[in-house]
Amino acid sequence: MEWIHNVWCSTGYRSRQASQSRMLSSATRECASVKKSGRPGSQLYTLDLEGPDGTDHLPPVVLIHGFGMGLGFWARQLDEIRKHRRVLAFDLLGMGCSDRPKFSGSTPKEAEDYFLGAIHDWQLGMGIQRMILVGHAFGAYLAAVYALRHPKTVIQLLLSSPTGLEKYSKYEDHGDAHLVMSLLWRLHVTPQSLVRALGGWVGRLLVRSFAAARFAGESDLALRQLTDYLYHLWVLPSDAEKAYRLLVSIGGYGRKPLNDRLHRLKAPATFIFGENDWRSHTPADNLLPRLPTLAKVVLIRDARHHSYLDNHSHFNALVAGTLTRGQEGRASAKKDPSVFAPSPSRVSRAGSQDGGSEEEDVGDGGDRPSTSHSRGRFRGAPPRQPEFVVF
Repeated sequence: MEWIHNVWCSTGYRSRQASQSRMLSSATRECASVKKSGRPGSQLYTLDLEGPDGTDHLPPVVLIHGFGMGLGFWARQLDEIRKHRRVLAFDLLGMGCSDRPKFSGSTPKEAEDYFLGAIHDWQLGMGIQRMILVGHAFGAYLAAVYALRHPKTVIQLLLSSPTGLEKYSKYEDHGDAHLVMSLLWRLHVTPQSLVRALGGWVGRLLVRSFAAARFAGESDLALRQLTDYLYHLWVLPSDAEKAYRLLVSIGGYGRKPLNDRLHRLKAPATFIFGENDWRSHTPADNLLPRLPTLAKVVLIRDARHHSYLDNHSHFNALVAGTLTRGQEGRASAKKDPSVFAPSPSRVSRAGSQDGGSEEEDVGDGGDRPSTSHSRGRFRGAPPRQPEFVVF
């Protein structure tokens, strides 16, 4: 029956690979090593790009995309990060070009095991001992939970608009639209299932409408590529959706929220949000005082939920700055406080009683653009109100 579905929806494995390849730059296609790694039947499709000479000893950067996406969404990060060190990106289990095994679990733990077990098998298969995880949305959620499970492996986290930070509150007014979407969610109706049911040009039209709303500001060419890529990602059946629904409710609320667990986190963490992100950074702000490690919250200017696309140059500068200022990946307040602290050569230009401030570059010779606000708490420093500074 699979061939009938593929004919009806005009898709297939080769179509997915081709659409993904079109998302990547020619430099990435020429330099990347493409492979599958992990346990047979649960292997993850991977792009592996080597870093510059002399960086082989440094922990690689691993990029984890969000739910319903694929590694091609990191196209604007791959070439930049590989200037500093080895970078890898994989398709999550049940998504992209990775294997799509059945999921028969019924609990959040089983759902996490479905995704994280595949990532652990992938890590062992790739021979990686330590790594820096950069995740977006659901990928950030998985990165954080993986860091809790494997604290000696994950030495740093950059979490972009993480899903599941807080639990759904029935006492808040979420609006009628949220109630309708929650009902559809419980009936297993998702954007992906609608695209599969409609197929053909109608399914593509639905994806096009989603992409135009979610990725406003992209060029016509980029929007066509995104639409084609998303269509081939969504139109194939996947049990990953079943596992995802056990972990996340409508609105990105966690059934096992990270805010109840990250107090055990060992790795330094940066929480990244778009300045106009529909996902609030307030839960991350509230979490900072309870984290035992270095942590901060950064807002990327002129960006929405997909800040790595909306303002990729500033997002890349944030990642690159973290890598170049903390060459071993693991930050220490005593050894290298600048990894998370604002540069001492930037002075406050305006302030307020709530700790708000805007900073101005006074000529440190650096090339970091003034692109984002950050709120931070640094281990080893006295407690203080979070402050806004220009990154």
